[in-house]
Amino acid sequence: MNKALLSVAVVGHANTGKTSLIRTLLRDASFGEIADKAGTTRHVEGAEIRVDNSQNLVIYDTPGLEDSIYLLQVIDGASQQYDGVDRLLSFIENEKKFPDLSQELKVLKALLSNDIIFYVVDVREPILGKYRDELKILSYAAKPIIPVLNFIDSPGADVEAWQTQLARLNLHAFVSFDSVVFRFSDELKIYQKMQTLLAHREQQLAQLIEQRKQQWQEREAAAQQLIAQLLVEAAACRFKADNNEQSIEIFSGKLQSRIRDLERQTLTQLLALYQFKQDDIDQHDLPIQEGEWELDLFSSDNLQEFGVKATSNFVKGAGVGVAVDLVAAGMTLGAAALAGGVAGVLWGVKQRYYDEIQAKVTGHRYLCADDLTLQVLWARQLSLLLALQQRGHASMTKVSLAAVQSDKIELPKKWGKWLRRARQHPQWLASNNSDQPLLADKKQLIIDQITSALAAISEGK
Repeated sequence: MNKALLSVAVVGHANTGKTSLIRTLLRDASFGEIADKAGTTRHVEGAEIRVDNSQNLVIYDTPGLEDSIYLLQVIDGASQQYDGVDRLLSFIENEKKFPDLSQELKVLKALLSNDIIFYVVDVREPILGKYRDELKILSYAAKPIIPVLNFIDSPGADVEAWQTQLARLNLHAFVSFDSVVFRFSDELKIYQKMQTLLAHREQQLAQLIEQRKQQWQEREAAAQQLIAQLLVEAAACRFKADNNEQSIEIFSGKLQSRIRDLERQTLTQLLALYQFKQDDIDQHDLPIQEGEWELDLFSSDNLQEFGVKATSNFVKGAGVGVAVDLVAAGMTLGAAALAGGVAGVLWGVKQRYYDEIQAKVTGHRYLCADDLTLQVLWARQLSLLLALQQRGHASMTKVSLAAVQSDKIELPKKWGKWLRRARQHPQWLASNNSDQPLLADKKQLIIDQITSALAAISEGK
């Protein structure tokens, strides 16, 4: 075997999440087959995590061990004077005598032909004799074993009991993991345990760890850039309307539609960045269906859902949405959303600001997204990013979107300054600034500043 190639056999009882683990490590939801029944994997299948042009890690999925008690009896009955490896070889040489153990035979061959073994345990299962027999069979291969305690965040998980049992079998280098509720730090622990058990591959694994860290950081930075760009372009989005109810209503609808499109495009890009498909999100409890948020950005329910407190009288009972941007006067009034038509040309601000508006605006007004809409947009993107980062590529059951509580929504110190700057530059919409490099540079500066703020929030979570 190529010495630069480091290979892993992923083994365990049927339906413990072996394929799920590999999907999550590969970031590939299409690898293998997953179903809520035993024996889904029927053959050995491998995939690579490339370290560089000359080195890579190959992970092999294997069928589940379905009858370890009988298998151990057969292996031990071959010849008592053989050591563990020879017992396995003897069984393999006589495989035709045991056609009912054909799946187990594939597992044994994988044990002997790979560098290290991941033994996947479903910690929701009680500790039974068959699992002890499986571990005894694995020990015969004389290969390093890393027990992977899977589904640690699921109801009924008993991690402590499994840790105690593994320690009694002299297996102390286990890793806690969850292929559905993913944490990148847990993935790194797997590679670090491999370093401990494969000292002669320490440098190769160190390179793998650094590569995976870099990839994760680059992916997160790219996601933060997408979110920052969305916020800048949403703030820059502006429509000019005549100063009458009908025109305001028409162009407010166009404004809302344009911002929905911007958010939908960002959603698609984020899914692709984290290597998920639309179908992966549809079947989960994210408030998104077919590329759109079920809870519309301009719905008043957004305030409560994302913990945004409406302290202004302008949004009393109306939700979030459109602001009247008095460019000539140098001020922005936070007006309420259009909810079933305009309730008075000037919504909730009519009584208080009617005279000032009449005096300073003649013939038209500019409509833009109000502050609360952009605050909700910010919270929604933080929620989505967190959900994608914590979603394993084997997820099949519904998971809850990690709610962003009102006391955890962090608006950067320069938030208001960024929004004002963006509103002053409607040319910053991606479709408008391609031929104006100076404006594009200024826009990118704001995007970079928002990205840095997002990175600081991520580091502090």
